[in-house]
Amino acid sequence: MAVTQVRGGQRFHCLKADTKPTTGVPTGSQLFETDTGGKWEYNGAAWVPVGPIVEAITLAQPTIDYGHHEIHGGSSFTVQYSRTTDATANHRSGIYLLTPATPLLHMVVSFSSSIAAVFSICEGVTLTANGGTHGVAIYNRYRDSVKVSGVFDNATSAAVNKVTTLDEDEFAAGSFNAGTVIRTEPLEAGTGPKPAGGASRDSEEYILAASTKYIFMITNTPATANVHHILLDWYEHTNR
Repeated sequence: MAVTQVRGGQRFHCLKADTKPTTGVPTGSQLFETDTGGKWEYNGAAWVPVGPIVEAITLAQPTIDYGHHEIHGGSSFTVQYSRTTDATANHRSGIYLLTPATPLLHMVVSFSSSIAAVFSICEGVTLTANGGTHGVAIYNRYRDSVKVSGVFDNATSAAVNKVTTLDEDEFAAGSFNAGTVIRTEPLEAGTGPKPAGGASRDSEEYILAASTKYIFMITNTPATANVHHILLDWYEHTNR
């Protein structure tokens, strides 16, 4: 964009709730919100903020982290899978997904079990197409949003905005290979959900590789019926 000299701009005062004028407003005009302290400038097509906006009662400047912003923007999603296994050691439960080429998934993964078990996060997995129960719904965390996730399930014609769930029979039938296990840890009986990362979102979060197959899995330790629960929360963000 070329440098433009602004001449003849106007100044406006209004409340935050007021509709900002656009008709006949010269480019470079400025607007001041008297109840928030917000400052805006007209770029010829829209008003853009040029200064911090404060909360009306406390006059504090509100801030929002990126993960929270993505919830507000409708780019934050969630899916879960719960099942009770047979009373057999090494029985598995899992969620499969194929990440899109873009955007990247920033994901927090949590596991829990009623009896001792082991969780694993598997990257670059091999699974026979159409194995598992596919078409499982993903939910947008901003409930009024119409945006959908870019991830795919394991159907022969992979469906977007869906994941695949797997029980032990489906793992066995799908010629599963774990690929690279990027994290595996024991789960204590009756605890959880346990984040499969660190102690805060900053360290819990995985940025998943693009166009890659993942399985998030729990494996029984003793030969006892076990309630497995897997929870995935993520937002989708395109690198700038």
